[in-house]
Amino acid sequence: MRNMKKYGHRAAVLLAATAIAGSMPMTAFATLASKPDENYAVAEPPAPDITKDISPEFAYSADKWASLRDNVMEYGELADLIHEYNPTVRSNRSTLSDQKKQNLTDINEQLLDDARDLWDDASNTDTDSYNGRMQAAQLDFAGNSLAKVADQNYMDADMYKITYDQTEANLVFQAQQLMATYEQSAYIMENLNASRALAQASYEATVARRNAGMATETDVLTALKSVQDIDASILSAQKSTDNVHRNLCMMLGWGADSQPEIRSIPAPDLNRIAAMNPEADREQAVANNYDVKYNERKIQNLRSEDLIASTNATLEDARNKVYNSLKTQYNTVLDARDALDAANIKFQLETVNMNAASAKAATGNISSLELVQQQNAYTSAKNDVETGKMQLMLAMEKYDWIKKGLTF
Repeated sequence: MRNMKKYGHRAAVLLAATAIAGSMPMTAFATLASKPDENYAVAEPPAPDITKDISPEFAYSADKWASLRDNVMEYGELADLIHEYNPTVRSNRSTLSDQKKQNLTDINEQLLDDARDLWDDASNTDTDSYNGRMQAAQLDFAGNSLAKVADQNYMDADMYKITYDQTEANLVFQAQQLMATYEQSAYIMENLNASRALAQASYEATVARRNAGMATETDVLTALKSVQDIDASILSAQKSTDNVHRNLCMMLGWGADSQPEIRSIPAPDLNRIAAMNPEADREQAVANNYDVKYNERKIQNLRSEDLIASTNATLEDARNKVYNSLKTQYNTVLDARDALDAANIKFQLETVNMNAASAKAATGNISSLELVQQQNAYTSAKNDVETGKMQLMLAMEKYDWIKKGLTF
């Protein structure tokens, strides 16, 4: 009876291993220990209770806790807000705590034990006949496949921590991007309102010209449609702003409909550019890189020679990608700085033009349409400078994130 049970177990393992070999990668085993998705999405209920801080009281000073718990969103607090109140981070920290209490090798060892049984059966199979040789080959192949699955899907607590730290860092980066997008939406809205004022003035001028016999009804309708199109753009921009605001609040621990005071992003410090050097920063960036650390740890757990070889290739590619990302982002920083310089020059020009137009308006030497046109040009140039500052700031931040371990 015991031999029958053993044979039945082996047969089941063989069938499972054969199925695995024919359908790699295998989604069923992926649930054992798969690397978390790095792309952030707002967590659905059940969500952690964000009214409770996850860190002990001594983790921050009293002033720091008060700042994190107030109803003000500041750029410099994004990392701490993500760490304390983001639903994904809180869930990962809870999961990691549970995993540290578990023996994560149990499932892996069971798979390897089954693989060894298959190899033993292959060794003990009579290979004098053709069918015996085929059966032995099939058992050996199934054992190799099962061992490979064990290697591919095994993750220890350190590997989980690396992936969770990477997720948290990505969330902070995304929060910075969202906060910038929210601030930029104000500039976009101001530009749209200036454009609408210009379109309205143009429409009114077209109506006057039609009444004087100098424009057609078609011209009037075309001018009116321009006003209506901008109105539609304003509504669309407001919806986008509301969505950004909602997502930003939820990922930082506020409710979806909360109205925290959102402070402006700091102005870029140009001195940071002088300290950037992709060649000099390469070693630090590679040492901190999450993909590099993950694969270095993974190799320590692998037994399959072909998986070790492929992971080494992945590791080398990850190291090269870090350096290439540094160089690319450094050039992006320089481009953003040049764009800001160009925007400042344009704004200076439009400031001179605006002053001249205002002087003409005071003496009645400029039409209302011409004045609105100049106001629109001035507003656009002013907001291009503000947007340029923000883009430069984010470009520098992204360079630093590469040094801290992220790969883009």
